[in-house]
Amino acid sequence: MLKVSSIFYSIQGEGFHAGTAAVFVRLYGCNLTCDFCDDELHKTVMREYSFDTLLHEVSQYGSKTVIITGGEPTLYDLNPFIRFMQSHGYYVAIETNGYNFQNVKEADWITYSPKDWETVHTQGFDELKCIVDMQSDIDLLLRIETDKPFFIQPKNAMHTPNMENVRFCVELVKRYPQKFRLSLQMHKFIGVD
Repeated sequence: MLKVSSIFYSIQGEGFHAGTAAVFVRLYGCNLTCDFCDDELHKTVMREYSFDTLLHEVSQYGSKTVIITGGEPTLYDLNPFIRFMQSHGYYVAIETNGYNFQNVKEADWITYSPKDWETVHTQGFDELKCIVDMQSDIDLLLRIETDKPFFIQPKNAMHTPNMENVRFCVELVKRYPQKFRLSLQMHKFIGVD
């Protein structure tokens, strides 16, 4: 059984797979309380799903890409569920703060979004995404070493972009083109969930 806050069909608005249609499975619970979290459901709404019931829900949509997000997915050992979905032809991506990579190691793609930039993992993920605003300590970002795609994403409001932070991130990408890529939360610009 998985503790699920919501299931919805949209486009991936962030990172390497931006623009891809996907079914999002938002899990309940998180080990952090970030002030920029853009979802409250993971703290307040929870329904338990069996693997079969969740597969049935996901299969109502056209995409074979499933993105498991939260909250924090790695609070749970998701490897059995990931293998189950893969056995039914699904590509499974995870969005995590890096709490426990072992719990999602079977995923096809792992997006790591660390909140503490002083202790960043160096392996166990496919892309790195850091949430940045004009007060961020850029020196800490510059010290992070990775050979994976390294996205910086402007800290935005709950449903709308923060254009000052967007411009700040654009300038960082232009200043450090070998280091950073820009992730924009495209869904907030076009007004979809």
